Amino acid sequence: MAHPLNRVLAAPAAAADHLLHSRTIYGLEQASGRTGPGGAALIELTLHPLPALERENYPIERVRLVIRADYTVHAFPLDALDRTFKHRNPPPLRDLCLQYPGDDPALRWIPEDGLEPMITLVHRHLLYEEAWRRTGTWPTEDAPHGQSAHGSHPLRTPETQQEARRWAR
Repeated sequence: MAHPLNRVLAAPAAAADHLLHSRTIYGLEQASGRTGPGGAALIELTLHPLPALERENYPIERVRLVIRADYTVHAFPLDALDRTFKHRNPPPLRDLCLQYPGDDPALRWIPEDGLEPMITLVHRHLLYEEAWRRTGTWPTEDAPHGQSAHGSHPLRTPETQQEARRWAR
C-alpha cells in the first residue's frame, strides 16, 4: 500500500525516510522532506535512470515535489535550467505538466493513489523528457497541451485505449 498523502503532509521527513527504507521506488538514491510555506510538504528526491538508460548516459534526476494541503502536487526538476522540456507548465510555476486533469481517471494519478505512484509518474516523465530531447519524439502516446473541447483528449492508440479499460476507476 502506498504512503497516503495525509501522512506525507503531517510528517514529510518521516515520509522521505519511509521511501528510502521501503525500497518501493526504483532508482531512489536520496530523499529528504520538510514542511514548507502554507504547510505544504516538500520532498526532494534523487532518482537514477534504469540501467539500460544509465548506460546511454541519461542523467541522474533531482526533483522537488510540493504537496499542498488540498493534495495538489507540483513536481519541479532541479538542476534543469539548461535543459528544454516538452511538458512543463509556463511561468510562474514552471512545474512539470504530468497529466491533463480532464483525462480519464484510469489514466491519471489521483491523490488516493498515494506517494509512491506519484514519484513513479514523475520519474517516468523525466525519462520521457530526456528521450524527447534526444530523439524529438515523445516515447508514448502524447496528450496535447491546452483545453480539449470535449473534456478529455481522445485516446489514439489501441494500447492506450486498452489500458484505460484495464484500469477503469
